[in-house]
Amino acid sequence: MTHRHRVYLVPGFFGFTQMGDKETERIAYFQNVPRLLEQRFQERGIDAQVHAIASAPTSGLEARAREVFREMARTANEDDAQLHLVGHSTGGLDARSVVSPRMAREAPDFVKRVRSVVTIATPHYGTPLASFSNQGGVGKTLLRYLWLFTFLTLHRKAMPLRTAALQACYWLVLRSEEAKLPPNLFNQIVRLTADLSENEREELIQFFSQVGENQALIQDLMPLSMRAFNANTADREGVRYGCVVTGAPPPSLSLHLLLTTDALLHGLFAFLYAKSAPLSRELQVPERTPAQTQALQDVLGRRFEAKSDGIVPSRSQVWGEILHVATADHMDVMGHFDQPPEYISWLKSGSHFQEPQFQAMWERVIDFTVGDASTRVARVG
Repeated sequence: MTHRHRVYLVPGFFGFTQMGDKETERIAYFQNVPRLLEQRFQERGIDAQVHAIASAPTSGLEARAREVFREMARTANEDDAQLHLVGHSTGGLDARSVVSPRMAREAPDFVKRVRSVVTIATPHYGTPLASFSNQGGVGKTLLRYLWLFTFLTLHRKAMPLRTAALQACYWLVLRSEEAKLPPNLFNQIVRLTADLSENEREELIQFFSQVGENQALIQDLMPLSMRAFNANTADREGVRYGCVVTGAPPPSLSLHLLLTTDALLHGLFAFLYAKSAPLSRELQVPERTPAQTQALQDVLGRRFEAKSDGIVPSRSQVWGEILHVATADHMDVMGHFDQPPEYISWLKSGSHFQEPQFQAMWERVIDFTVGDASTRVARVG
């Protein structure tokens, strides 16, 4: 019997799906993922549709789950298709919330048709980076600075004096465009906003104004908070749970890198990697199965417990069956890696994750969600 499927891609922190109207200038959270999935579905003869949905940017997990309900309701009732949730980072927690018995009273009827949940680079047991960000308002400052270059682009004539020290970095971004250097997030934002209408600019300003104001999500992602979340968010019977685990090489600032415009981005990655503190005592992870441990060791090495993807410790990402383990940073697996011009790197991690690894990872997700059950054999790489 042939089934129809709908696959919902749930974004993580910031929760946007895309920015910009022009296809050639658009920044998408799931960069090239829907296109790849739809192509593979067609090649396999699978009747499936892909929906990238938005969620509340930095609101708490409860609010984000309700937003996922609303977004799914736009299409889930159009037929009786089997549903699948694929969540990246915090989006994986949203996916677990949506199908959990805890949310059953609020859940629309279509949630009963969810057959699988795949979590990718998800902080199931929290991340110490959230604890660091929650100290003394650090979170708001950190979030603001992560998006500083966007604000510089939108408000060039009213740049605050306190950001003057970063004007040199902004100048390098502009010069890298002229020199036709490989693209990164910042100069892509420069390109994106150059031709925006006033209405589009206003929408972006409103979006970014939310970033850093609501600290609920940062608090929810602390390891202590995640212990309570897991205790109250049981898996749902009849739903298959799988995960993709990511871990990047520990950052090192080489002389070669110091002489490039990527030095700032790699420095930011090194800072985030350190604050994600993979070996922190506050991170309490249950004992893994021998199969899970072997899968992690095969790719990340025997000291995998000391690995992080720059945001989430690798050992915090295990939930259910390990579908795939990738040497990658937090955003590589969403299509944001160093292989221009089709792909755009957000983090300069030195992971060397590129298109072959990207496609192999998503093939494994397809196998687990809508593929033939006989293909569901764990793979790593």
